[in-house]
Amino acid sequence: MGSPAPVHVARAVAELHGHGWMHGDLQPAHVIRTVDGVRLIDFAWARHLGETPWSAFRGTMAHLTAPEPAAEITVGSQPVLTSFASDVYALAASLWTAVTGDWPLDYEAVGIDRKSAGPVALLGAVGERTAPLVGTEVWPEFQQVLKDVLLADARNRPSAAELADRLTALGELGR
Repeated sequence: MGSPAPVHVARAVAELHGHGWMHGDLQPAHVIRTVDGVRLIDFAWARHLGETPWSAFRGTMAHLTAPEPAAEITVGSQPVLTSFASDVYALAASLWTAVTGDWPLDYEAVGIDRKSAGPVALLGAVGERTAPLVGTEVWPEFQQVLKDVLLADARNRPSAAELADRLTALGELGR
């Protein structure tokens, strides 16, 4: 059946957000394609806008955690609340990983061996925004759309629907 088209994934996230829910743990393994379309799975860290369903959020995969919750996690602030913007960051990072086969941040550029470093070191690099994006250019036009998301602060990050529209403008992605 193939992997889900990026536009369909972004629209699934937009639909979830439209109902007031944040996934909280978007990653490539939490998106599946069924005969009925793209489905998001694993809602263990999901929350409804205005609710705090857990007392301690320690993050998800460091490589996919947005800078704002990563910074809160590393300083011990609780509860750390995921947001629509942090979901969109995770979505862009997941799509980056899908197209390049690599995580979006270049930890080695800041002296971190991502394979041996613990989550605190990785989350610190994400939260402090010290690790630049990797230089892998597999699909420059597609990656530029994702770069705009990954480099934006939370206030300026597009919504999932806006990201879907930007990806749609690239052409073949929605098929």
